[in-house]
Amino acid sequence: MAVALVTIPLYLHKIGEDRYGVLAIVWLLLGYFGLFDLGLSRATANRIAQLREETAIQRERVFWTAVGLNAGFGALGGIVLYFASGVILGHFFKMPPDMRLEVLDTLPWLAAIVPLATISGVLTGTLEGLERFGIVNILQVLGSMLFNIVPLVVAYWHGPDLRWLIPAAILARGASILPLWIAVAKTLPLRWAAGFAKHEAKPLLVYGGWVSVNGALDPLFSSFDRFVIGSAIGTAAVAVYSVPYQLIHRVQVFPSALSRSLFPRFSAQSATEAHALGVKAASALTALTVPVMVFVTLILYPFMDLWIGHGFAVRSSAVGEVMVWGTWMSSMAFVPFAFLQGQGRPRTVAILHLAETPFLLGAVWFGVHFFGIIGAAWAMSIRDGIDSLSFFFLAGMLRHVAKRLFASAAWIIFALIVARSIGTSIHYHIIASGIFLLASSVWVIRMEPVARQFLRSLLNPLFRQKPTIERPDKIHN
Repeated sequence: MAVALVTIPLYLHKIGEDRYGVLAIVWLLLGYFGLFDLGLSRATANRIAQLREETAIQRERVFWTAVGLNAGFGALGGIVLYFASGVILGHFFKMPPDMRLEVLDTLPWLAAIVPLATISGVLTGTLEGLERFGIVNILQVLGSMLFNIVPLVVAYWHGPDLRWLIPAAILARGASILPLWIAVAKTLPLRWAAGFAKHEAKPLLVYGGWVSVNGALDPLFSSFDRFVIGSAIGTAAVAVYSVPYQLIHRVQVFPSALSRSLFPRFSAQSATEAHALGVKAASALTALTVPVMVFVTLILYPFMDLWIGHGFAVRSSAVGEVMVWGTWMSSMAFVPFAFLQGQGRPRTVAILHLAETPFLLGAVWFGVHFFGIIGAAWAMSIRDGIDSLSFFFLAGMLRHVAKRLFASAAWIIFALIVARSIGTSIHYHIIASGIFLLASSVWVIRMEPVARQFLRSLLNPLFRQKPTIERPDKIHN
């Protein structure tokens, strides 16, 4: 989050809104071609978690099988990306001709990153299956920092030419794979005593096949809005939409971390144990995120105004305020999503997303063409709400968390209404954000036992009396 806060204004200043919009589209393409992972990263984490009590050779056999499969799928994905992205970037987006030529010249670089990304997914999945989240997070943070900072350094050193910026970002991403290999070799551990196993390939592919359906649709769900904006309005509008999107979705770091840490537990536990854990986690997450979301809704405009500038803030903050509600709803879905996949039900997740696809495509197209970028934000947010409620229902958790979920949603919607009513008064936004933060925090402490326990743990040391020590002569007497 800190890197994004610093680098985004510098990118916009140095390379401009159009080039930043093009970069955003290129990263979306790379994310979409992650579908060639075919769900094997998630399948590896699931299988490794189930084998935690088995021998190291059995876990290593699963690892090498997944690496072999993903290396092949990634190479195929790179070839497809090379030819498909030339057509997509060459004909479907409105951008200046010189930028189009710059992007097309980088296609070999874009193709090379796909097999590296699929192998990286297996390495990450292995570490998560072993619950080595500290190692994963440190390496991913360092990789993300390099991915954001290196192209910016190149832009200041060599200029805004995309033929330099895109390869710089890809080389930075590729460099982060080596530490992952070292971490897996030490923690799995790799003893080079096992290799590719055909009998492990089938369960990985079956489980991963259903995960890959979701993997194919997930980038569409998370990026179709920007593709439509880029084709219907232009790349500058993509930048106005993408900046608040990237900023607001950073708040998903806690729900995402919780989901990742729950997934191996859900994979190893019985259905009853996993359901009880999921309900407790979802209930706490629903309430604990409310103060953050209402604060972000009301502070977004003054923050954008100070961070980037008044004109950009006016255009992007209204979109971002709508995104907050949808981001919160999608964050709530992380727990039932991990529960369903961890309990061996990736098919349920895939079928739900397949059913949602026509609604999403139609709603985003309608929203962009009739209401512009604000229409896209509303379409995505409504879809996130439907998605979240559906996951809770399918996981059997909805009736346990419904009251908490709807009360929390009401707080965020009320904050959105207030933010839109205030307009562009920075002072009123700041005052309202403080009031809502305080009021919602009090509500959470009253409603959520986990919040009360956490508050007590902070306050107890302050009020605990220190033991008195009597003087030796007093003790003797």
